[in-house]
Amino acid sequence: MMAVPSSDLSGQDFWSLLHSGYRPVEMVMGSCVYHVAHRGFLAGLNSAGRNVELENFTSALYEAREIAIERMQFEASAAKAEGVVGVDIHEGSHGWQTHVIEFFAIGTAVLPLEAEIAPEKIADPIMVLSVND
Repeated sequence: MMAVPSSDLSGQDFWSLLHSGYRPVEMVMGSCVYHVAHRGFLAGLNSAGRNVELENFTSALYEAREIAIERMQFEASAAKAEGVVGVDIHEGSHGWQTHVIEFFAIGTAVLPLEAEIAPEKIADPIMVLSVND
């Protein structure tokens, strides 16, 4: 009997995954909290009144996002998965520090179905009624 992995996939996503020949292995995630360096006084004065890109902020956003995704991929590799589906990336900043951003990536690591578990042998889903409010 196959263990039931945790996943944040919807019922439709889970059905589509199984019928495309893959199964979930586990939920994987990665996060990165990143400090964005302050711009110097002269750099701020130089761009005053002009519409310019804040390059240090842009590069910090890109790097923080990449680190979070790499950490999620590392968890998937540790689970010996072949891929990650249903990836959701959240970006936010914290009130306790104005120059701090956070990226959080979460997804479901997947593997191909074994030959003995063909999609046509997968049991039909059943309705489950919640007893919670």
